[in-house]
Amino acid sequence: MESQCDESNPHREVGGLFGFAEPNGNYPGGQAEYLRVPYADFTSFKVPEDSELDDEHLALLSDVIPTAYWSVLHSGLKKGDTAIILGSGPIGLMAQKFAWMQGAKRVISVDHVDYRLKHAEKTNKVETYNFKDHDDIGKLLHEETKGGADVVIDYVGMDGTVQPGETFGSSGDNQFGTISPIITASQVVRKFGTVQLTGVYATDANNFPLGDFFTHNISLKMRQAPVIHLMPELFKKIEAKEFDPTDIITHKVKLEDAADAYSIFDKKEDGCIKVLIQP
Repeated sequence: MESQCDESNPHREVGGLFGFAEPNGNYPGGQAEYLRVPYADFTSFKVPEDSELDDEHLALLSDVIPTAYWSVLHSGLKKGDTAIILGSGPIGLMAQKFAWMQGAKRVISVDHVDYRLKHAEKTNKVETYNFKDHDDIGKLLHEETKGGADVVIDYVGMDGTVQPGETFGSSGDNQFGTISPIITASQVVRKFGTVQLTGVYATDANNFPLGDFFTHNISLKMRQAPVIHLMPELFKKIEAKEFDPTDIITHKVKLEDAADAYSIFDKKEDGCIKVLIQP
């Protein structure tokens, strides 16, 4: 869309904002020096001007930190609980910190990438299990927790890797991806326990273990995190050094190298957990 601009004043003010006009007098909307972002005043958190926190401590406030924090709170995890965290990517790693902060007596991380599990063990002092090393991770963890965990939180979602020898939810016409994490959660949660789904599931799921959840009186929770509402609280926690959000940042790259960084992350190479892209 183009709007007319006075040729004698190419730096024409439009709605209180300034842009640059072409010589023909047309104003190309995509070339503005300043751009109004709809609802920015309501969907953004403004860092106090006197804050001494650097970008590394603040960048993850937009997604990773509040998602992890909210899902631990929403799960109802309480002091003395045993928690199993499915997925040890950026959000899973952050959630391990919050599980301890909520008073968990035991936090167990499950993943299939060794360097992620080593990072979890080193930075968050959790127990770790690589499901590729075990024929039946569900049965094993049910036994190791003496009847199952009080809370199981899934940070994997439908794009997760299926356990060796399993095809959970992968063959149906109405589903893409897998529900393997949900199956695992149904096997490792104790009776009257809670399963919190934080990983993304965007389609219908075949072979959903409804019977297991129903007969074991499991509370099944899920919802997208209300990120913006949690930013002020989490900012204060970072400022007070209640937790360190930077230890999951493994790579820092320039904007022109972003494509390579995405590839490394996707292929799980070079110990990549979280990338910070810098101008």
